[in-house]
Amino acid sequence: MAKLTDKFNVLIRSSVRGVFGSGSDQPPKLGKDAARQAEALRAEVNSALDDEDRISAEIAGLERQAAEWDQRADQALAQGDDAGARHAIRQMQGAQQQASFRRAELDQHRRYTADLISRVNTLEARLAQVQSQNQPSTAPDNRLKESIAGRLQRIQQSFESSERQPAASDDASAQMNEQTVEDDLARRRSRLSQ
Repeated sequence: MAKLTDKFNVLIRSSVRGVFGSGSDQPPKLGKDAARQAEALRAEVNSALDDEDRISAEIAGLERQAAEWDQRADQALAQGDDAGARHAIRQMQGAQQQASFRRAELDQHRRYTADLISRVNTLEARLAQVQSQNQPSTAPDNRLKESIAGRLQRIQQSFESSERQPAASDDASAQMNEQTVEDDLARRRSRLSQ
């Protein structure tokens, strides 16, 4: 995660310096690599958005695994296999814990990506401003901006609609307490006996 933020901070700073120089009062001049740097930043944005899709798919897979282990625990308990039920509960809890960690990572990744998109949009707006001052007849191409803006809106909507589950503490994640397994097993026995 830090790699992504470090990368885009360096790219943004170098792009802004390359485009606008050291901040003098004179009208900014368009750097010769500014357009290429903006394209590279957009590629980073697309890569970050693809990473979010990948992480979301991993979370969905972990949630499916947890549901399967949950069913296996019930089946094992119904067959009188306490050891099998305990194993399934441990596996279910592990998958739930991994999904929780990945959700926290995804939330953080989304915040970084949104910040990156904001910075890139600002850079591109400044580039377009400089281009319009230097070449008033040239209109900027907005198709890529619209594509990224649409993806950002989709991600923000999914972020707002997704369940926000707190990340497990380091102590809780360091050990899966046998008591939680036994408590789950007791709840299942109670539920299945009714």
